[in-house]
Amino acid sequence: MKLSTVNLRRSLHRAIICLGLMIAITGAAFAQETAPQTQVAVSDPSQLVKQQFKPLFDQVTAQLAKDKQHFLDNPIAYHKFISRTLQPLWDVDSTTSALIGRKGFEQLDTLQQSELVQAVSDTLIRYAFEGLEYYSGQQFQVVDAVLNQQATLGWIQVLMVSPVIPDITLDVLIKQAEPDIWKAVDVRVKGITYVAVKKHTFRETIKEQGVTTLITELQQKNREYFTELCAKTGAAGAAPCAAKAEQ
Repeated sequence: MKLSTVNLRRSLHRAIICLGLMIAITGAAFAQETAPQTQVAVSDPSQLVKQQFKPLFDQVTAQLAKDKQHFLDNPIAYHKFISRTLQPLWDVDSTTSALIGRKGFEQLDTLQQSELVQAVSDTLIRYAFEGLEYYSGQQFQVVDAVLNQQATLGWIQVLMVSPVIPDITLDVLIKQAEPDIWKAVDVRVKGITYVAVKKHTFRETIKEQGVTTLITELQQKNREYFTELCAKTGAAGAAPCAAKAEQ
């Protein structure tokens, strides 16, 4: 039973890593997409969402094939790319609120909320870096899109086709931030969401040791990862590689 749970969490973590990479890469496509080309008369809002997302995911493979090695060699360049593309596409506030519970999030003061959201954001960026290491020719295909009655929340089903591991279906929870602008909030694999897996640890840490400890633990893991990465590549002077004078 324990082994099965560990394997499931590993599979989910790897899928989340791929998702972070996928959204980061497709962010450039969002920035380049022109509204008139995607505004097709469709009576079903879910089909319109699918039409809008499908061409963006279709560009993933080509962009990775072109940029992977450059980003592996230059983490500062990749971080700038992620910051420009991933962050506008992910509603980190909503993800963070879901992780610790809306009531718990609202009980935090403004500084605590800001620091926790930043820690979660940095963690998602780390996933994007880890995803780059895992990339080995996967293709991402939008299969379907389903919205609620109000067309404010929905799921985008994405098939990750891999030449080396079994195909994985990812369900990306999206939230309408404003008309025609959607942001990712969570990801589901085999019926299990990222928030569902992580929320117990988050909430237990806050309950037993406080939110400051949770923030510290998250950022420590992020720092350790990027310290090792930056030392390996020799990068320094800008995020995620601190200048040597600051160390």
